[in-house]
Amino acid sequence: MTDKKALGVLKKYYLTNIMKEQPTESEWANGIKSGVLAEKSCITHDEMTAEIKALAERISLEKAAKGFLYSLSSGDMRYRSAVSSLVWARALPAHELVSDGAERTEWRRPVCVVCGCSHGLESAEEVDWNKYNVFRYLPPKQYGSEPDYSCAEYVLNDLREFEKLPPVEPCEEDYSILNGIFACVAEMKPHNMDTALLAEIRKRKFFEATGNAIHCILGILSVCGILEGAENKGFLHSFANFDEHGMGRDGLSFYPLNFWRGREGVNYQAVKEVFGSFCGDKLSPEKAVVPEKTEEASVPPKKAVSKAEQYFREGEYAVMLTNEERKYLALDPMNDDLESETMFSVTHILKKRTTLFYQGDTIVKVIYEEYAVNDEGRVLSRNYTEFDTRLETEERKMLRPKTGRGRAKPVTPSNVMAGEPYGGTLDIYLKKGESGIWAGNYRNNQKIAIGETERIKKILTDEDFHEFMRYYISTCPDDYFEQVDEVRNTGHQTVKFREGDIFRCRADREHYAYGLIIGSTRKLEKWQELPETHSFRSLMTMPIVVRMYDFITDNADMTPEELADRPLRAPDICSDNDILWGTHKIVAHKELVPEDIQFELQLARVGKRNEHFNMFTAETFVKMSPKKPKPEMKAPRALYVEWGFASFEVPWDEVPDNIRKLLEEDRCFNGGVSLGITSYFCGRTMAELLAKYPKLYFSLLTPEKRDKFNMVMEFLGLPADSTLDDFAKKYGGITRAEYIELLKKRSK
Repeated sequence: MTDKKALGVLKKYYLTNIMKEQPTESEWANGIKSGVLAEKSCITHDEMTAEIKALAERISLEKAAKGFLYSLSSGDMRYRSAVSSLVWARALPAHELVSDGAERTEWRRPVCVVCGCSHGLESAEEVDWNKYNVFRYLPPKQYGSEPDYSCAEYVLNDLREFEKLPPVEPCEEDYSILNGIFACVAEMKPHNMDTALLAEIRKRKFFEATGNAIHCILGILSVCGILEGAENKGFLHSFANFDEHGMGRDGLSFYPLNFWRGREGVNYQAVKEVFGSFCGDKLSPEKAVVPEKTEEASVPPKKAVSKAEQYFREGEYAVMLTNEERKYLALDPMNDDLESETMFSVTHILKKRTTLFYQGDTIVKVIYEEYAVNDEGRVLSRNYTEFDTRLETEERKMLRPKTGRGRAKPVTPSNVMAGEPYGGTLDIYLKKGESGIWAGNYRNNQKIAIGETERIKKILTDEDFHEFMRYYISTCPDDYFEQVDEVRNTGHQTVKFREGDIFRCRADREHYAYGLIIGSTRKLEKWQELPETHSFRSLMTMPIVVRMYDFITDNADMTPEELADRPLRAPDICSDNDILWGTHKIVAHKELVPEDIQFELQLARVGKRNEHFNMFTAETFVKMSPKKPKPEMKAPRALYVEWGFASFEVPWDEVPDNIRKLLEEDRCFNGGVSLGITSYFCGRTMAELLAKYPKLYFSLLTPEKRDKFNMVMEFLGLPADSTLDDFAKKYGGITRAEYIELLKKRSK
């Protein structure tokens, strides 16, 4: 009987990839004595491969194959993967990494390209074999990650320990289970992947196992060549180097299972070679039927498996956060005493999993994941969200109302996600070239200025994330946890602000940007000086006009005097949330001067007016395409021009060719509202930004567009380098000085 205390040690210290601490001396002693824990030892790569080959000669394939079958009904994981380890070991080619002066097999840190060994590549290195032993004792539903059946360390430990075990004999139920798996293979469509096969096996309910356990069984069969790709074979008669395995679908598939498709079916020749010495015709196409599952009448039917479930592994998340990492991302630790409940759902191509973590009947943490999956079953992107909360429930079935006027609601993903979390939130988006990380607190509108945009974009896998976090943690400034404390503990606030206020926002952990508020469109809408057709009158939310100072600094205490000579960027229309809720702190106030004031110069082609007329909505623009004209496209009626408090239309037949060409090639208007205020553009040239974001909009007022601006001024009958004041004097409106005087007068 396996020692439960020793199993607890394995579970506590070795269930995830990242070791938090080492077992105590007494835990070690008890675990070693029971045989569950393995002694650490020093070994070189060459010693490892030599021992693997020696074990492969001593262990019979029949014993290993019987052990695999026996494990299906018994659930004894000690016997399960020895057959794939043995097949792999027998195929492993000689490839010594010898000392300098002789030829050596190529290896790239941190692994040997042939056998995947990551220890002893240059000299003897200590190996903690329990990192691999954990898969031989604990059930797959507890795995933090799937075992790598095709790496030298796993194979050596597996065969070492298997050799000590007594032989076992499979029973009829074992043959029935494997035949059932083969029968499910026959149901696959030609393009189906292992995820579809896993779902089919679970749907048939003939095998009581979690999705992770079934996937591991399929992985073992694939290593043995029973489920292999047309081009990428198993290891029964050939060997594929470790660096040829690829990552497969989303980095979660075994090799060569990641290349297997339904059209390949079952390789019964491999079945015969692996199991034929003792099973006769018990495993054959004729016997491949799904066994009937008889259930007790008193046992309620299980809930149907969600179509999303096959894309997730129990106990494994897109990112396996450690508590150390959570500390740096303003999250509470994940305590071992929390109990969890998992729910799945599907919306179009989105496969979703919501895991609720309970302390008693209170939900204290939620992990929500969303995978975008195409028709072929390939994961296109992944979202991981974790947040801390305090949601009281009634026996974990109903969410208690937050106020006396509320009502209880069922515990469902949508109801749990509906309210704002009571603590920190972490959002991680994983997609090639587009990955992002956001950490903050929605209740007080505070966030951590993580920065590191270019590094984060390269994150695709769990290991990429941990590598980034190791770098991130090592480079945090001394006051970093003051920032974290602000995010976690700052109370909700409503900030009063006015024109002339200077605010500061964090660009990253150590740098800042500054901005100047020059107007509120909701106030300006009430001014009779603002034309009825002005774009300000059609904006949503509560917009403000801001100008960012065009630089980034590590100085958190700059004064208005120090900012006076700094250049200001073109104006932005932004929601006032970041200022109103204190995300960006108001640090000073200044008396506005004409040079501070600027509004967007806007040009747009407009068509027929309608009751929903808006200068910058899609139906008012004429969709022109000289290369591929469409019959439904109509010529523009006019050109709309707006700058400051003056706007007018020019009949289209009076618009010269150079302005028409400008409008065809460039976007010359911005009629929307940014939801947040960003410092990302500060201190960067247009060339730098366009190199990364080719479709970014840039104002005609930016220095890089000065030639186009001057061309527009010439068209409007104004000198080159004209100002807002020159435009106002010719076309009506108010000058910058008049705007400042009206602000003073109307703000009293």
